[in-house]
Amino acid sequence: YFYSSVISLVNIFHDTSDSLLRTVPLPDMETEEARMAFRYDYERYFPFTINEAVFDLAPISYPLPGGKDEKRYIVASARKSFIDGIMDSAANNDLDILALEPAQIALERAITPPVPLSDAVVYVYAGKRRSVLILSWKGNGIFHRSIADSFEEGPTDFENIKSEFTTEHMFVREIHSSLLFALSQIRGFEPDTMVIFGPGSSEGLMQIFKETVQIESVIFSNPFDVHGIDFSSYDSGAGNWEIPLGLALRDL
Repeated sequence: YFYSSVISLVNIFHDTSDSLLRTVPLPDMETEEARMAFRYDYERYFPFTINEAVFDLAPISYPLPGGKDEKRYIVASARKSFIDGIMDSAANNDLDILALEPAQIALERAITPPVPLSDAVVYVYAGKRRSVLILSWKGNGIFHRSIADSFEEGPTDFENIKSEFTTEHMFVREIHSSLLFALSQIRGFEPDTMVIFGPGSSEGLMQIFKETVQIESVIFSNPFDVHGIDFSSYDSGAGNWEIPLGLALRDL
């Protein structure tokens, strides 16, 4: 099941200008009606026209000031030309595509435990080629931002982390500024937990975050441990397994 899910669900993580996620307000209606209604508002949220794009959406709970929340929609969209390239490549390799899903969503699913740690959690994926900041409200992502800073060479040795010019310090500064922007836009989101994960995560990175962000609890987590999966027989350094795990956990 794990293998078939990975090859049948292609993640959209190639270029953030080709595929995007947005959280949008819409009147309370059935999902299919919301999908039709959003076509008229599409170009307010995405940088390409509805005629050159594909999109899908799903309802989420969105936090408001005063401890309240409301129904909104998370919308994923990509250029048709980008999707056509994926579909053509799959057809040429005799692969049947069951669904297309942004890698940000797969990462979120991989790291979110069956029972959320709290209502408002910040997830930070320290990736090899691209990293992601996710704000999760009651188990659903409400804000996703891809970060160019990455850990292609792996994490810095903990003994040398005191240097202010490490990859970790630059990464934390980028995440911190993105987080401040997100919190200024989402007034009802008051996180009390930050979770660090991914191939670039380390004790040193977690320590810098603890000293930098004003969040009560900053912890490290492993998606495979979250879901009780024994991954010891695999070479975890061979690739980014968090995304395939999130795809495999998808409820088809």
